[in-house]
Amino acid sequence: MRHTARVRRLALAPLLALLTACPGSDPAQMTASGAMTEPGSSSGGIIITTGDATTLTTMATDTSGPGVKLDLPPAVDMGALTPGCGAVDILFVVDNSKSMAEYQMALAAAFPQFVDAMFANLQKDVSLHGVLTTTDFTGAAVGEPCCPDACPVGNTLCTIGSNEDEVALIKSFYHPPTDSDNGVNGSQGRLFSFDDLSYFETSTSDDPAALKQWFTGAAIAAGEQGSSLEMPVAAAGFAASATNPGNAGFIRNTDAILLIVFLTNDPDASLESVDSYRDMVLAAKANCPECVLTAGLLKPCVPAENQRLWQFMKSFGDEPIWADIEKKADYAAVVGKSLATTLTEACLNIPVG
Repeated sequence: MRHTARVRRLALAPLLALLTACPGSDPAQMTASGAMTEPGSSSGGIIITTGDATTLTTMATDTSGPGVKLDLPPAVDMGALTPGCGAVDILFVVDNSKSMAEYQMALAAAFPQFVDAMFANLQKDVSLHGVLTTTDFTGAAVGEPCCPDACPVGNTLCTIGSNEDEVALIKSFYHPPTDSDNGVNGSQGRLFSFDDLSYFETSTSDDPAALKQWFTGAAIAAGEQGSSLEMPVAAAGFAASATNPGNAGFIRNTDAILLIVFLTNDPDASLESVDSYRDMVLAAKANCPECVLTAGLLKPCVPAENQRLWQFMKSFGDEPIWADIEKKADYAAVVGKSLATTLTEACLNIPVG
């Protein structure tokens, strides 16, 4: 029986946690009613938002050994359940502009916990594809305008291209793969090749160590030499597009979840409409349009101002999981526990066949 997108959204609602940080407030001091509480708790509590309700949730931590490690979520009793997905495709869209090194390192450090949580929650023999692309679309050489800095196009906290002159300038630096292949690794929505692999293929029955090693290396190798005109929405769209034939094979169209995770600290400068990029993704998922999930490590103003990136993330139906990119201590929570359990729940509710 084919599940509807609404059924899936209802099943996922308890798990789609938005880690929020309002300017001028301390999330650790907020209660479910929005009142302030006394700080100082060592419980590891974080604010999560599900739908319209805000609650204080405590995540247990293990403070023994070298550093703090999040407990993994309890393994799902698959029992008589028959998940619709036999595969999960994970696309990380990583900002590779100047000043991104610390965030790339934090993502790399959090990724192993995501893998552990995912392996603990998904059933055996689920096929996994892990890939990375960057936000660069200029193809300019280092030292030229906008690569990685010295860009004549200014931006505010969450907007760019707010007038016709800026849009015209951005167009002069926007080189989509429909124009030509600029040959830059991971640019124009092409998958970032690392250790001679454009994507890493494994299974939940395999040793997760190899996936951890490949991705953490790729996240750091993405570097900071990309354009300072970041275009994460365009990157996600063209990563799924047949315009980049070298990406073929990464996205499975049947019985597979596609998870798109963004890491960026600047405004999105993508020039085409949100719908046009969304349609690229849905064309690759024509057999299961409700199988697309999104998440991000972003500036809080992205959802607060309904920025273009947030519009794209929400366009697939479910509330995205997100965390403040500056709160690097939260990366493991959003990329690990919350995301992995959401993937598991999604796998139990997508159409079969």
